Amino acid sequence: MSENFMEITKEDIENIENALKVNADYKLNNTKFNVNSFEKGQDISLTQYVANVENELVFQTKEENGKYFISDTFGLFMDNIINGNVSRDVFQSVNSYFHEVIENEDADFTDEKEELINFLVLTEEYDEEQLNIDLDPDKIRKDYQEDYDRIYGDESLNRVQKSLALKELLHMSICQVVNDIDLFFTRPYDLTPEENAEKNRQEAKALENEMQLT
Repeated sequence: MSENFMEITKEDIENIENALKVNADYKLNNTKFNVNSFEKGQDISLTQYVANVENELVFQTKEENGKYFISDTFGLFMDNIINGNVSRDVFQSVNSYFHEVIENEDADFTDEKEELINFLVLTEEYDEEQLNIDLDPDKIRKDYQEDYDRIYGDESLNRVQKSLALKELLHMSICQVVNDIDLFFTRPYDLTPEENAEKNRQEAKALENEMQLT
């Protein structure tokens, strides 16, 4: 597959190199993130940590006519690496709230909802009115039940595929509320070994199909 690149300045490379030394959400796995690596065209591998999930990210680099380039997908992570990932705490808070609402069908979450909205509004730029809609316990439970009925009514899926699909849909709902694009690349934190194996199989199949099309 051909890789798409974005230009990155020498100053940005240096800023990211320094940020990676203190940012606990990302860890370099192999080569250094510096100008020398770009001049050699080395792949840069990072491990991203989000809500107890580890994601390996690999980016190609190159240097042409004194300019530096990296895989354009790096642009999705660049700001979080430099500025720190406040959204990790945000995600954990929203994730816990969603699971507690679903697991406790008869409980009143008025206070918890208000506290979470206040936290989110103070932490990031969120629309308070939209949060009131997205974090409504009745809406969360209704959406979850609809997803459950649809998935478990699909006879083409086996047991593991059904449980994986339901967890992934819930994870996507949480990511939409948090509104951080990095999180859409992550898996639900509570996958079983069987579900992780099934997800690996699905991703390998998708990659195989993509390579056949190129």
